[in-house]
Amino acid sequence: MDLYTLVNSMRTDGTFQAIALNPAAQFGRTPRNYLGASLLPEKLVPDNAFREEAIRFRTVVANDGTRYSPVQLKKGELTSSMLVELAESDIGREFTSRDYDTLISLLQTNQSMDAVVALTNWLDTSINLALVEHNEKQRWQAIVDALVVRVGDNGYSENVALSNPPGHRVAQTAPWSTDATDVFEQIFTMADFLASKGFTVGRMITSTTVLSKMMGNDQVKKRAGMVVVNTSGQIQGTTGRAGKADINGLLQQDGLPAIETYDLQYNTQLGSQYFLKRDVFVMVATTGRDTTIDFGTSAKLFSDTLGYTAVGRPAGQNSAGRVIRAEPFANKPPRVEAEGWQTSFPIIQEPEAIVVITGIT
Repeated sequence: MDLYTLVNSMRTDGTFQAIALNPAAQFGRTPRNYLGASLLPEKLVPDNAFREEAIRFRTVVANDGTRYSPVQLKKGELTSSMLVELAESDIGREFTSRDYDTLISLLQTNQSMDAVVALTNWLDTSINLALVEHNEKQRWQAIVDALVVRVGDNGYSENVALSNPPGHRVAQTAPWSTDATDVFEQIFTMADFLASKGFTVGRMITSTTVLSKMMGNDQVKKRAGMVVVNTSGQIQGTTGRAGKADINGLLQQDGLPAIETYDLQYNTQLGSQYFLKRDVFVMVATTGRDTTIDFGTSAKLFSDTLGYTAVGRPAGQNSAGRVIRAEPFANKPPRVEAEGWQTSFPIIQEPEAIVVITGIT
């Protein structure tokens, strides 16, 4: 089998499409797990511009009645809607000459299955996951900033503002690294703010950078019982750092969930960036929105999602989903060129279920 036959075979047998439409890809794979996908999982949508009719249901208490009186009809819907316009993203990569020679060698020694695996892994990592990580980056921009910044070549830039209710994204009240600052008080204040709107905190997500500031804060250590007391019963100081388990134990005593840390980075041509900013503390409420993802051989339920990441119909295609194309070239330098593109955007249906403490120092 030659390389042209291999690529054509993978194209016609649906390998490219299987990579692009793999629902598990959005969640990553250990150790690169994309946390944002559990909050805004991907959803294929037929249109690239539409009105999202977000409908929430709430329980309304029943009335007393008599045995034979008709039931008393009540309305319990909370409704809202938003105009959605999906955005374009794409990437092109080349299978280098050195890798190309390795692929040829595999084919010449009748190791066609190994060649298929090598090319499949390259397409998944270089093309498909590049698009998946683009969606993950936009998820966290939407959650943290309520603003998605779209940047492309040739100076292209566009800011897309999302719903940002007052009071849901606030700066730290005092530096968390300062020992006099009671970090827990601001967390409790924001939890009470969510409660005032009928929400219960379901998840708390931050960076290891912020968690380290909490672990070294004297007020946190005092709450955790890490103090030195003199013979007169006065607190002289604290020792060591509070552990993550200590902090989570204190939070759970007050009915709050354990802190999750998210430190995953993505690569750019200029370096690397974090999906979640280093100086924020994100609190996400339980929403009652459930999303089931079908993985083909199994399905998994994701509870309390904030909405979804819409994946629409890309340019030149008849249906929704990502697209991957690959072509071999024999001219110098010999190579395989691949490209992928998608039409997508994060849709937050529960903007009031998010609070973010920003600018933490």
